Amino acid sequence: MPSSADVDIVIQGVEHDRGFIDVRIYLDAETWLKENQTAEHIVVQATKGEVVVPLVTFQGGTLAAVVYHDENSDGKLNTGLFWRPKEGFAFSNQYSPKGPPRFPKAAVDISDGEDLMVRLKY
Repeated sequence: MPSSADVDIVIQGVEHDRGFIDVRIYLDAETWLKENQTAEHIVVQATKGEVVVPLVTFQGGTLAAVVYHDENSDGKLNTGLFWRPKEGFAFSNQYSPKGPPRFPKAAVDISDGEDLMVRLKY
């Protein structure tokens, strides 16, 4: 039986300290990107450079993370033409989708004590 993992998400490349960093954790393809179906949802103040977000309830194993910099503090990822993000964003596994994001491409296996690194793209 898995125990609580000591896992941090390390978000790199934060351009400035305005707004918030929004982290959403999904554990399977069935809940992937569905509203109110995250395994964990954490929002923290943005800090220029790097932000470390400890996961509170993650039990270890496979996860996929979606991270974005809510620069204008409106609680959503703002997009432009063809839904291209206007704010910094990242998926786990250095995934950069060319179409609709898919859980298997963003999924990573995380062990206790291991950190997950993501770099925001603006």
